Amino acid sequence: MPSPTPRAALLLALGALPALLALAAPWVPWFVAALDLAVLSLAALDALLLPGVGSLEASRVLREPLSAFAPNPVALTLRSRARRRLRLELADAPPPELDAEGHRRRLDLPPGGSATLEYRATPRRRGEARFGDLHARATGPLGLARRQWRLPLARTVSVYPDLRGLAAATGAERIEEGRARTRGLQGGREFAALRPYLPGDDLRSVDWKATARRGAPVVREWQPERNQEVWLLLDCGRQLSARLGGGRTKLDHAVDAALAVARAAALRGDRTGAVLFGAEVERVVAPGAGRAGLGALAEALHRAEARPEESDYGAALGALTARQRRRALVLAFTDLADPDTSAPLRECAAQLARRHLVLVVAVADSELFEAATARPAGTEQAYARVAAERILAERDLAAAALAAAGVRVASAPARGLVAMVVDRYLEVKRRGEL
Repeated sequence: MPSPTPRAALLLALGALPALLALAAPWVPWFVAALDLAVLSLAALDALLLPGVGSLEASRVLREPLSAFAPNPVALTLRSRARRRLRLELADAPPPELDAEGHRRRLDLPPGGSATLEYRATPRRRGEARFGDLHARATGPLGLARRQWRLPLARTVSVYPDLRGLAAATGAERIEEGRARTRGLQGGREFAALRPYLPGDDLRSVDWKATARRGAPVVREWQPERNQEVWLLLDCGRQLSARLGGGRTKLDHAVDAALAVARAAALRGDRTGAVLFGAEVERVVAPGAGRAGLGALAEALHRAEARPEESDYGAALGALTARQRRRALVLAFTDLADPDTSAPLRECAAQLARRHLVLVVAVADSELFEAATARPAGTEQAYARVAAERILAERDLAAAALAAAGVRVASAPARGLVAMVVDRYLEVKRRGEL
């Protein structure tokens, strides 16, 4: 339905001003009426010249899934089907949980012309997000009437962790590992190949039979064993619900690190499974290998949400032991509190450590560490430092209790969590500890 523009309303308002002179000149009201009639007539003519709702074709192109906490390009492709130039105001409808820039534009399209408008959207959380319709407003050639309509582009998209960033991180360590092998560094217990001896190689790796046959020194090259299993236990309770810098929760960083380890494992032929749990076990992903296994994990982890509830570590232990008999690497992503609060975690991790190699991964709070080491400038900051020191001391006691139970503990700030966890996995593979 056409509507008048602010320009038309302004012209009508200006035409009414001479009515104040009506007492001095009786002809003024007739002049005002004629002027208003002319404006209304022109506005009606402008409304007749407005393009119809079918005068514009549009499509929205974006790469799915979207990457959480990273800018994602969104492209709107527009094509005019009108006989006249289109003067448009466009407003796309990204989900409210996305920070978008440039999704509102003005555009002139010639008859039959086309254009592509791009903007960027940054999701503030993982999960599902719904884009709305594209809103278009066309103004007539006289600028006195306009028509607004919607183009049906609504759709729901998935928001995953930033897999491209994780690929870059795990790709770098893969290149470095390849360089290490060319320098003669060896790891693992699985035979890979024979190659000529290089200066610096360990003499214990020389294959004397092959050396005798070839008449030149030959060494055996080893590689980490393949087809081993890695389990990721993600605590979706209150321990990882705290928000850090940038609005991300500790669970968001734990999910990134878990996927990074899964990708590193897939590159080395290992199988990765996951248990997501809070007050109860929410989801179990059976160990899988290659792209298929990584895709199943990404699908499960992108829906993980931290809830303000106590986590049932016993339920997670039961879900894992019912599915895993063979020795495996178990990475438990959680956080450490005082020894009493961490007692259920310690008991379950100690039971797992009897059969598996268990590593408890704690997401540290860098702001807490800074508060504990800062020089206080006043009474309030002094109290804050004492409180931070006490919290860190209790965390250290909980970590020591886990270590005494035969459980390994690794803690790193959110920014360095991915690199630390991947390095720990690679160290286990190099030493052949599974």
